[in-house]
Amino acid sequence: MTNNDFRLGDAANTHNPALITLKENGYELGIYPPDEDEEKVDVSHEIGFWWAKKQGHEFIAGDPLSLLGLVYIWEHRGDNWRNDDDIDMLDQLLTEVYGDE
Repeated sequence: MTNNDFRLGDAANTHNPALITLKENGYELGIYPPDEDEEKVDVSHEIGFWWAKKQGHEFIAGDPLSLLGLVYIWEHRGDNWRNDDDIDMLDQLLTEVYGDE
């Protein structure tokens, strides 16, 4: 990387900026705590699930970055966010990196 390159990764120090971004864009935020009877199988969901609400839409994710990602998908693709005509970008990238195993 040169001095002009920028890199930002998924880490705990990005969670607060993600939440601030959602709040600044008019989303109501909260956390659904895990059920007391629920087994703590996944440590990342120990505190529950994050939610954001706006305009009658609710988004739920395991962490603030995923929550921001879901909101971004909706804001840019709308209620019909899933398009059956979309190319399979996931498969394309996996094939590009790992081949046709």
